[in-house]
Amino acid sequence: MRARYTWFVGIGIVIIIIVVGAVLYTSRFANTVNQTHTASGPIAVTPTAAGATTATGTSTSSTGLRTFQIVPAQTTASYSVYENLVFQNKPNNDAVGTTHSVQGNFHIRTGTSPLVEAMNVKVDLSTLQTDSPMRDNYVRQHALETDTYPDATFISVSTQGLPASYSDGQSVHFQLTGNLTMHGKTNKEVFDVQGKVVSKTITGTATSTIYMTDFGIQPPNLANIAISQNKVLITINFTAKEA
Repeated sequence: MRARYTWFVGIGIVIIIIVVGAVLYTSRFANTVNQTHTASGPIAVTPTAAGATTATGTSTSSTGLRTFQIVPAQTTASYSVYENLVFQNKPNNDAVGTTHSVQGNFHIRTGTSPLVEAMNVKVDLSTLQTDSPMRDNYVRQHALETDTYPDATFISVSTQGLPASYSDGQSVHFQLTGNLTMHGKTNKEVFDVQGKVVSKTITGTATSTIYMTDFGIQPPNLANIAISQNKVLITINFTAKEA
């Protein structure tokens, strides 16, 4: 009887040590991955006489501009966020949510002094889907609060890194700076863009890293057993056709 009692006590102590260790680990993980980040705030913009919007108010020539419209069926917007799922034994999991509900248009000019301007893109956040309906419902209801804030919008302000000239079919890499509005807050964000124009079609990829807390969103944390990082990678793989 005494041996059995000692055995049960030993099992109990081991369980307590495991539980305490898990709690301490997850608490430390939550504090580590969700360090504070200072939001940049929006870029102050000034409408120009030609209708373009710039940060300085300097007018841009509209000569040779072509208008392109995003094709939702051939475009995806996605987020990727690092999460730790303790009880599922997934300490290094990337949650990826995607949607085709992307609308928008923009203007470009090819040839000498190429230009990309007036980009206005809207993503329906309520349609984002991952591999877990339970996660999706939680994100919609408690993080993004899509009943109140259904959309994210990005309006470009300036570009950096465009070449001196552009020829049809040429791949380019540049940065697109603008205002991203989500969850009722607007901040300056920079997208890294790669793409090309072939005849009347543009294809490309735009990526940016944002922080949930910059937009008043608390990174999901379910009792320190399902913890999401504050940092999020946003990716848009897009196809646009000339309007």
